[in-house]
Amino acid sequence: MRFETKFDRWLVAVSVLGAVIAGVAPALRFVAPGAHFARPWVLFLTLASCVVALRFTLPQYYEVQEGGLFLRQGWRKTLIPYASLVELQPMSSTRSASVFSINRILVATGDGKRFVIALVEEERFLNEVSKRCPRLQRRNSGLRMPFTPMSTV
Repeated sequence: MRFETKFDRWLVAVSVLGAVIAGVAPALRFVAPGAHFARPWVLFLTLASCVVALRFTLPQYYEVQEGGLFLRQGWRKTLIPYASLVELQPMSSTRSASVFSINRILVATGDGKRFVIALVEEERFLNEVSKRCPRLQRRNSGLRMPFTPMSTV
């Protein structure tokens, strides 16, 4: 079952605005009269870094499969076996991450790996994972192994 990524429009707008400013500012220096202290490669490097950053984060989607939880975030594809899941904890944070939403889910595994995802249908997603991983119990709107401390981010 496939779940789409949640994008907060204001966060996307702020990210795009930052990329535009980062690309336009060096470009304006080249067309402005007078001495040019910036090198042409600065403009290219700025624009290239924005494109690479987007490519690392897009496309995004998440699948609840028979073999495990599949996460797709740009070039990164991860299949997490259900047996290794320790916690799925909803969190709200404005810190930068590979998702463009402040409403996120922290996915923690037994080997210490952590993934941050954002879903349109968060509650339905947690229900589907709960069906496939009954050892995780419902806690504070998330899923967690019994007798394990909550993860802190």
